[in-house]
Amino acid sequence: MHRDIRWQRPLLTLALLGILAGSFPVQSQDLIPISDITGGSSVFVFRSSNKAAPKRFTSYSKSQRSKTQKLETVRKISRQYVTLAKANPLRSRSKSVDPNNLPAVETIQGEAGSRMFAGVGEYYIDNNDLDNAVKFFREAVELDDKNSSAKTGLSEALVLKGNDYLVNDKADLSRQYFEDALKYNPNNSGAYFGLGEVLSNLDKEDEAIASYEKALSLNSKLTEIYVPLGILYYQKGEIAKADDVLGKALVISPDNPETQYFLGLVRYAQTRNEEALTAFQRSSTLDPNYAEAHFYTGETLIRLGRKEAAIEEYKKALALKRNYLEAFVRLGSAYYETENYLEAINTYKEAIKLKNDNIEAYAGLGDTYRQMKNYTDAEANYNLATIFIARNKDFSKDEAAEVYSKHGFVIALQCGINTRKGLPCKWNTAIRSLEAAVALTQSPEDYSNLGWAYYNSGKLDKDMGKLPEARAKLEKGKVNLQKVVDLNPPYKYNEAALFNLGLTLLDLDDYTGAIQYLQRVVDKKPDWGFANNELGAAYYEAKNYKEAAKHFRKVVDKDDKFARGFYNLARSEFYAGNKGEAKKAYEKLKKLSPILTLQLERDVPGIK
Repeated sequence: MHRDIRWQRPLLTLALLGILAGSFPVQSQDLIPISDITGGSSVFVFRSSNKAAPKRFTSYSKSQRSKTQKLETVRKISRQYVTLAKANPLRSRSKSVDPNNLPAVETIQGEAGSRMFAGVGEYYIDNNDLDNAVKFFREAVELDDKNSSAKTGLSEALVLKGNDYLVNDKADLSRQYFEDALKYNPNNSGAYFGLGEVLSNLDKEDEAIASYEKALSLNSKLTEIYVPLGILYYQKGEIAKADDVLGKALVISPDNPETQYFLGLVRYAQTRNEEALTAFQRSSTLDPNYAEAHFYTGETLIRLGRKEAAIEEYKKALALKRNYLEAFVRLGSAYYETENYLEAINTYKEAIKLKNDNIEAYAGLGDTYRQMKNYTDAEANYNLATIFIARNKDFSKDEAAEVYSKHGFVIALQCGINTRKGLPCKWNTAIRSLEAAVALTQSPEDYSNLGWAYYNSGKLDKDMGKLPEARAKLEKGKVNLQKVVDLNPPYKYNEAALFNLGLTLLDLDDYTGAIQYLQRVVDKKPDWGFANNELGAAYYEAKNYKEAAKHFRKVVDKDDKFARGFYNLARSEFYAGNKGEAKKAYEKLKKLSPILTLQLERDVPGIK
């Protein structure tokens, strides 16, 4: 059988990618060679670079204004509304009447009484007694519902009363006042602003935006509205509108930390990273306790490749807000990117303490343990991530497949270790995980990896003498790999599927088919050592010893210390009738491996 002439090396680690894969692209995906106990090699396709930072699998909570920020905005707009009303009245005011000088109530009637009560309402507005102002304006309207000054006065009193509730954090009680205010004056800009705040608190973004815009259309001088309106546009993802409105707010109040922060978010969304960084840093300078500004300073620094500086910003955010889940997760990711794996593990675990179903933290732990070659803990954390993914209907299919794929990969790596130690191997679990990835995406890389898993599991069964089980798995591997190989146009990274399909056919004793696909790999990657080795094995099994020797020679030319390569070359040259070349390879082998030399002398009598 061909098994004893195949690629014989210790387990290939990820670091060997650059040596063995040669010109394989690694910008977005990596092709990872994996060896097993028998010395056979196969190739796994990473959906993204195996060293890439852990993905942001979950969306961050929407950047929200704090209660303090909202209340401060309400105060500013209320003050601006009152100031504008006094400087440039937006309604016709009734003449103020001192309630202490009123005639007997029973004598106050009709239009004259309405004007008098409206004047009392004005008196109480001027003295900030809003309850009495509302009361007397209502009386005035009841006496004469054509008294427009009474109606607009009542509308203003209701707005001021509603604002009073907003300022005191009682938005739920304010809504009725604003809605009533609009019944008496449909053009009351303050009422529309107040409704905007109420609707914003209820997460009714579209209605809130409409109310804010209406307020501005009625009174363009209510410029304090720009901040909450721009923030709402940002939260809705209308970045251009947010940019426009927040830009106006910044002109009016450049030292507002909230405006700087949300403008930074807009610049971040526009990938204007240097400008975003400036805005976030300005925000945290204006308000050193603004945890979110420090967090997004860190996010922007990561984009700019300044990872160590980003770590310090995440730490500042956590010092200000100890339960800041996103900051823990991203700090863990930053530690991962700087290869500070122990700190990454500690930080991800802190995130899990805050939210024990956090998918990103478990996936990050899986990535970190994988880089540390602790495949058992990597598997456990990827497994937890997949459990919580299954419960999350909003989870991206591609992101979920990423985790399932890595889960299967680390099981495979641990399987190689376990097999060497005589311990059980969990290839069936790896297959289930890779099947889950295929079910989500039906992507070429997932089909390729599922075929890879069936091949390796089948090959292990074959080596253990479980021939029916082996053949069934190898056939499934062939089906999945064939799907990738047959794609038109070809899959960009189809070398993996071609190579693994060649190996699968080799184990199914289809030497012609194996040669066909392995030759395609070698044609594309002529310097890929273990592809040449496996093609040599296929030719050897097909008894084409001359071609076998040609490819084994390519292997030893690339690595003249590779004993198994000289063993293969000597045997092939001998059976090809080139006894002189066989003798040369044998002499080289004697210097490299006494054990393989004895094996060659036993397998090929007359080689001496």
